[in-house]
Amino acid sequence: MTSVLVVDDDQQLVSAISRDLRANGYDVLSASSVDGALQQLEAAVSDVVLTDLRMAEADGIDLLLAIRERGLSSRPILMSAYATARDHQKAVELGAVRVLCKPFGSRELLDAIQQAIDCATGFRGTIHGLSLIDMLQMFHYGRRSITLRVDDTIPGQIHFEDGEIVHAEHGESTGEEALKAILAMPTGSLSTGAFQSGSTTIERSFQSLLLDLLRSVDEQQRDDAELDLGEADFFGAALEGENEEEAMMGKIDEACKEVVNNVDGAVACGVVDLDTGMLLGIHNSAQYTQTLNEVVAAATMDLFRGPNVGRVEQMVRAHRGIPEDGEHYFQEVHITSANNYHFAKTMKGGKAVMMLVTKKTTNIGMGWAELKAALPRVEPLVP
Repeated sequence: MTSVLVVDDDQQLVSAISRDLRANGYDVLSASSVDGALQQLEAAVSDVVLTDLRMAEADGIDLLLAIRERGLSSRPILMSAYATARDHQKAVELGAVRVLCKPFGSRELLDAIQQAIDCATGFRGTIHGLSLIDMLQMFHYGRRSITLRVDDTIPGQIHFEDGEIVHAEHGESTGEEALKAILAMPTGSLSTGAFQSGSTTIERSFQSLLLDLLRSVDEQQRDDAELDLGEADFFGAALEGENEEEAMMGKIDEACKEVVNNVDGAVACGVVDLDTGMLLGIHNSAQYTQTLNEVVAAATMDLFRGPNVGRVEQMVRAHRGIPEDGEHYFQEVHITSANNYHFAKTMKGGKAVMMLVTKKTTNIGMGWAELKAALPRVEPLVP
């Protein structure tokens, strides 16, 4: 049975919390001061320590510090009605799993206790540099049952059960509509909590769900951008005098630019006509010269249309009875070089290929998702 030590000089509050925890199957001890709590912990270490911040003499921060200095395995939770941002930061630095703001309800208390229990067999802390997509894929591949909170102007929650997304909430929306709204959020903060079983509003598999919603979000953002540009006076003037082919290539450039902007660590994205070797569109963030762009296009041609690749295609067609003018054999390629990932996906039956080059810090799943999401709007532009 999980043991919880409640530390507060408000005996009425201690009694109420203790009753609630015991009713939910916890073994509860209590103390009214930091010294009393340390004496309890020296006699028997509790799994979780729930301590108030403000108490006579020493306070909750002092208790967290003592727990760390003595190497005790208890996972602390700080509670306070007056915690400042500095108090919150200090508590987290000293190992607090959660800071509960008084007054709090029974559900919030039990979630915090469960979160502390979960920390017994894993790491806890703060992380930087991971995108929302990174987090979703991490929980999926780890087959986690967990609730991911996304806080912004309108907060949202994504619930995982055994690695699959089973429910999402965003404002008054639920299900796939809510998940789509969360995926479209440009910024926010992420936190996790114990899995909250309840409604199942999402039943599709993770990969299918994520790719479809990312594509939908991408199309919506593109439509919004086109609407804004269409209303601007300069847009019509900019296209004036351009022929249709130049306009098409400009749209491909914009699609490539959007992929580069949407993928963390993206270096370049381009589209190559595999029949002619012509570079139909490109955008890069590394200031590639035109010569280097052309070399990359030539290398892509070799990858999909090289002489040995052609021989493989002929052998496969002959073996399987496929017509000589059938679709080309290779459809997508992922290459890892010393410093980069290279993603390539063909379109129009192998007539053209879209290539994305990223740093090795890029999440591979995110790279593929963004590249494939861009194909439906690029493919009609390929001559």
